[in-house]
Amino acid sequence: MIDMRETPYPESHGRLLLILVVLLLTLFLPPANGATVPAGDTAGMNDPAAGALSNDAPPAGSGPDPHGRLDCAECHGEQTAGQSPSATTLPADDVQLCQGCHPVAHLHPLGVAPQPWSVQEKDFPLPLGKGIQEGRIVCLTCHMIHRNDQNPYLLREFDPRDGRGRNALCFHCHLDQFPGKSPHSGDTADCKFCHVSLPQQNPPPAAPPDAHMQAACLLCHSNLPDAHFAGVNPFLDETVKQETLKGQIFFADGRVVCTSCHSPHAGRDDKFLLRPDYLALAKDSRAMNPHRRNYLCLSCHLAKPVKEQAPLRDGGDTVKLCNRCHHSEYARPDIHPVEIKPSHNVRIPEDLPLQDEQLTCATCHDSLLQMSCQNDAARGNPYFLRRKTESRNAFCFLCHIAESYKRLNPHKQLNEQGEIVEKTCLFCHAAIPDVNYIGPERVSFIVQDPNEYCIGCHPGFTGNHPAGVNHLVAPSPKIKAAVRTSVQRIGVELPLYKGKIICATCHNPHQEGVIKIDAAATGTERANKLRLKPGRNLSTECIGCHWDK
Repeated sequence: MIDMRETPYPESHGRLLLILVVLLLTLFLPPANGATVPAGDTAGMNDPAAGALSNDAPPAGSGPDPHGRLDCAECHGEQTAGQSPSATTLPADDVQLCQGCHPVAHLHPLGVAPQPWSVQEKDFPLPLGKGIQEGRIVCLTCHMIHRNDQNPYLLREFDPRDGRGRNALCFHCHLDQFPGKSPHSGDTADCKFCHVSLPQQNPPPAAPPDAHMQAACLLCHSNLPDAHFAGVNPFLDETVKQETLKGQIFFADGRVVCTSCHSPHAGRDDKFLLRPDYLALAKDSRAMNPHRRNYLCLSCHLAKPVKEQAPLRDGGDTVKLCNRCHHSEYARPDIHPVEIKPSHNVRIPEDLPLQDEQLTCATCHDSLLQMSCQNDAARGNPYFLRRKTESRNAFCFLCHIAESYKRLNPHKQLNEQGEIVEKTCLFCHAAIPDVNYIGPERVSFIVQDPNEYCIGCHPGFTGNHPAGVNHLVAPSPKIKAAVRTSVQRIGVELPLYKGKIICATCHNPHQEGVIKIDAAATGTERANKLRLKPGRNLSTECIGCHWDK
């Protein structure tokens, strides 16, 4: 038996053996599904308009070129002393070399001879294959693996300022075949835009979308901004998401892809090629913004509206219909109370209609204005208010008397008889709170962040207050425990709102005599409204939360 520890084994021999094993595996293993179109089986595939894509493709990356971490010998083989790697030292079939790591990642038919094209005014080369691929399109025709930085797919030419995205490179060969053409025409010949081979005439039953097919979409739609998904992603609604997870036909590897919402095989009359089952989800998702989108009519209507027939969901109750989204975490809530009768101190113009003598969402908003969504003037009225005014406050004063709001002190909540002035409460609250109940659970505000009321009159106390520290955050578990037990420990309520510290956690905004529970009324008698009695140093006011200091 030979003792290998005593036998010299040059490192170069080890690399040669590794390369030999890789080549043998590449030659004798069966090709992966969707591999390169063989050179002898290219009927119809060398049509420049075909632009055939495989069913698999890598996502566009960023950062350093991963090929820079490879040893040159992994592609070029062993070099003689002093010889630099070059194209002449690549294997005879460089397509097969690339497929060793990218078995089905090409987005163009390979091994095909290009049609004649002009090279005039080209400032970069598009090399064709060598060896057994002589004169044919290979991976290195479009890709340059020695780039210093990784542009999407390591293309030989990529300019992020070019609105055509990565398919700008395609126009260097396909000069006039792409403009005006769509792979969604329904013509069998156009299947080659996305498929290496013609798909089945009878598609298989519903199945999860293929994540790799997104590369086919991005060939033409490569510059979609993040705003593309704003207000049209039904899966943000957790209820809808959990329901769709049961069916497993919308998510690819647990994520949303192009074909989660769009069907590339939809008909010409299908708006944006949207999937019918996507639209069925969209109509019930609270995360959708149906306004000014005429393909989301069923979010509010029982059936697609026609002239003089536009029945609403929820029995025609516009308040309930609007609040389905606007009283959830997915949309901005009301900034005005609804389903109340206007007081005698308010004048309602005739063009701001009431319903059963009560204010509704439709009092201020006219949903029919959405029908003119293509009108630039209508876009200047994003909330489709019934009147356009110079400011939102000016719109409010169509009903409210401006003089009555001058120098209003919302902290004066009792009249001379000691009775609560309800209209003052409604300056901040969406409904009159129960003064005999402790805790924020039954308290509602007109705006989403109640700190906005305080900052309007007390600016400058958001980022450095108190003690130079921003306290308007979600507290740690330790602080939450202190807040939760503050009534039992020190007899003072320190309320949070939706799990966060707000101005009213430390300051009590109410007038003395409004709140009937002692622990919740603490601080109303003090000038600065501090719930904890101020002392000679700041620590006295901090022990309610920082009890161990």
